Amino acid sequence: MSTILTGKPQLNRFVNRRLILDQIRRNGTTSRADLAKQTEIRPPTVSAVVKELIDEGLIEERGIGRTSGGRAPRVIVLRRNKPCTLGFEISETRILAGLCDLAGNVCDQIELPSETVSPETITPETAVDRMHTLGEQLMNSAGMKWEKLHGVGVAVQGHVNGAEGIVRWSHRFNWRNVPLKKMCEERWQVATDVINDCLAGGLAAHFFDTESTVENLVFVYLRFRGTSHGLVGLGSGIIVNGKPYHGEFGAAGEITTMVNHPLVYAKEMGGKSFAGLAEFSTALEQDDPAAMAALYRVGNELSTLALHIVNLLEPGVLMIGSDAPLLRDRLLIQLQQVLDQQGLAYEAGKTRLLASTLGDSCLMRGAIVPTLQRVFRIPQWS
Repeated sequence: MSTILTGKPQLNRFVNRRLILDQIRRNGTTSRADLAKQTEIRPPTVSAVVKELIDEGLIEERGIGRTSGGRAPRVIVLRRNKPCTLGFEISETRILAGLCDLAGNVCDQIELPSETVSPETITPETAVDRMHTLGEQLMNSAGMKWEKLHGVGVAVQGHVNGAEGIVRWSHRFNWRNVPLKKMCEERWQVATDVINDCLAGGLAAHFFDTESTVENLVFVYLRFRGTSHGLVGLGSGIIVNGKPYHGEFGAAGEITTMVNHPLVYAKEMGGKSFAGLAEFSTALEQDDPAAMAALYRVGNELSTLALHIVNLLEPGVLMIGSDAPLLRDRLLIQLQQVLDQQGLAYEAGKTRLLASTLGDSCLMRGAIVPTLQRVFRIPQWS
């Protein structure tokens, strides 16, 4: 369908459709009558748009709703568990691929293990080849073809020009000025968005993980796995007034604060060496003093960062995601205590500190948000 609006009737249909579909997305479950009240669109128009959306496979009727009298309404929901988008996350530890439905739920996912993803050897061409292989496996399993997808999203570490889909610089992969969007679209012939991984996490947090009233949000991702350089991997995605904030030159969200990995602190402070993150996590669960002291040291440094974020931007939500949920959850307790004691925000406007509920797929799911915006015809975040 053309996106060029040539007259008032077409404009009205476009606006009505967008309002109704987005309201269904936000409500979760609704009815034609509720949609008419909430959008102030005439009931016959609501019914016509709902029929169109059902015919397109975007929504479906699911059972009968409650009524206080009169005819019971039919419940309307987004079409769930039907894959329509494909997301990828490229990091120094893995390439993750997932087929998602219109609600952003993961229908199926697969990943390449860390031993096959070496930051020193993976080239852009290799990354595209591996993504294509993973996508083929998921598509074959679902009985789908690439052309049936509404779109593809790729979340990648580094400085990304999202509008053009160019990875300007990725330190971890030593990529410079890589036209990744063009390479992907040439490979699988589907519209593809390329996004910085932590910004993708911010998009996912705002689109899937918070209520619609949150307009200002900061998402911080803590990466503990595969950090051979001895530091915690840090990055953020910033949402201001409901839109991603890129900064004047497009690099907003980069965190240059260096925080030592807890494995490093454990060795420095107590002389205790852990074989890896798994052993450290087990020790933490058992309240091992060396592990607890090392993580507390990490928490002290992250608390300073969190205070700066909250006091500088005063977001409604500061959301933390991580590839190590156990460590993240322990750190959240410490961060919350520091924010309660030292945060400058007045009580009525207190920033909420939350853990992402989207699991280890949050960055990949954020990559599909631009595709869903096109489906829902929400103004694009450029």
